[in-house]
Amino acid sequence: MKKKFLIVLGIIAVFLIIYGVIFFIDFNNVSNSKLPIFVLKFDNENYYGLGYNVKVKYYKNTNNIEKMDMFVFGKSVVGVIQCFEEANVENNIIIIEDKKIQNENLLDTFIEASNNKQNTSLQIKIVSNGNIDNITLEYIAGENQIKSNSNSTQNETAPSSEWTSEEYQKFYGYYKLTKNDVEEKFDFYHWRIKRKTQGNTVQVIFYTDYFDLLEIPVIFEYDLDSSLYKKKYDNLTYNQRKDLGIKQIAEENQFDNIDFGLYTFGGDVTVTIEHDMVYSLKDALDKQIITIQNIMEQAEIDEKYGICEKAYYSDGGSVEYRYNDYTILKYNSLNGNRDLIIGMRGTIINDVGEIDYK
Repeated sequence: MKKKFLIVLGIIAVFLIIYGVIFFIDFNNVSNSKLPIFVLKFDNENYYGLGYNVKVKYYKNTNNIEKMDMFVFGKSVVGVIQCFEEANVENNIIIIEDKKIQNENLLDTFIEASNNKQNTSLQIKIVSNGNIDNITLEYIAGENQIKSNSNSTQNETAPSSEWTSEEYQKFYGYYKLTKNDVEEKFDFYHWRIKRKTQGNTVQVIFYTDYFDLLEIPVIFEYDLDSSLYKKKYDNLTYNQRKDLGIKQIAEENQFDNIDFGLYTFGGDVTVTIEHDMVYSLKDALDKQIITIQNIMEQAEIDEKYGICEKAYYSDGGSVEYRYNDYTILKYNSLNGNRDLIIGMRGTIINDVGEIDYK
């Protein structure tokens, strides 16, 4: 009898020791503003362990902990509050966890500043399968840009074909990418940065207009559905006709007080709303389901995310938005043409220009 009692007592002691270790680890984590480990996650705010639970409050639209409390049988045993300034450190970097992005707006700020040839930098932290990659992306302005920004009248050194890569970088500016303490430079004279989207994956890449690359350097990538990308409508579909004629969809000032006409070239266009509601482009405009302005705004958003390509023309400012299946041509020519035309894929401005569609 005594032996059985000692066995039971030993089992209880072992259980209490294990429980004590588990409790101590989670207690220590909460005390140091870290999430508990030995718990079941009920939702993003509630975690339940054996005899205790943890409630977590996050700063709005972030994964930064604002407040965390640990309760044992309903009584608080430890609580922490992080001030906004401390939590906001994470808001100054892009965080990608399991391909979900936070603070994507910082990427837009970086791209805009570097395109304007201003010194700028961007921090990116990528968390995946327990591994963390830290990336620092920098743009360093070149001497010629610094002089032009300061309105200097000093004589500038002309570029030479004998210059080394470092001399070109110093003169024209360059990007510097540091990943986990490994550094690589990309001279600005050839390189720029943009998004490129395929399916649900957004890649942030280096690209160049000067020559074709065997391999496009990918800086980082994330899921489109976690981004700030918005759609004005679900889908615009172009269906090729047998003829290459131009059909008028809207006259000037017919919709949205837009002072230009809307046409389709060589095909018919439908618009899908909420996945299964399909309208002809004219019906969608008539019923005010979409607007012509929606089409233009969506094209700009899609170009920003690399879903379509934007091409400019020197006729006064006409542009084409080239999608995989169709092209949107927005005239802004010196002869006063401001029309919007949706046609087949590829370059259509020359083909449309040969037709007196007015």
